[in-house]
Amino acid sequence: MSVMRCLRGTAAALGALLLAGCHTYLPVESPAPGSVARVHVPVRSAVSNPNAPPPTVSVEGTVLSVGDTIVLEVQSRRYFGALQELVQENVYRVGRDEVVSIELREFSGGKSALLGVGILGGIGLLALAAFGGEFGQGGNGPDDNGGRSFTIGFLGR
Repeated sequence: MSVMRCLRGTAAALGALLLAGCHTYLPVESPAPGSVARVHVPVRSAVSNPNAPPPTVSVEGTVLSVGDTIVLEVQSRRYFGALQELVQENVYRVGRDEVVSIELREFSGGKSALLGVGILGGIGLLALAAFGGEFGQGGNGPDDNGGRSFTIGFLGR
């Protein structure tokens, strides 16, 4: 396998870890203003099954105020071409009686540690790929079988 394939695989794995992020969502009754929360609200439809739970949609944003109505500021991004980006900030108001659940976004030490281990593992894989995946000790030459060697086949030449 080539070094480029190894780099692509490592980048994909690190990207997956980054998507997992370093935060988690915890259910709360009432989020504090200024915090980031995700609010789940039911989707109303003309065609619905009375025996099934209603489907929900989630809206994530910065909590501006909490009372009979939860007010969220939500950012949306749209990309037009390689260098043009439009950031739009919307304010959503959701009545408390319409909320199915509220989740507060908080820092996750476990996910952060996993991300750090993944980054260090990726750096280790890159180092293995750069040095050909071969390590040896002892021996006087290529024909000496007295030394030990370790070769990683999937990163080999």
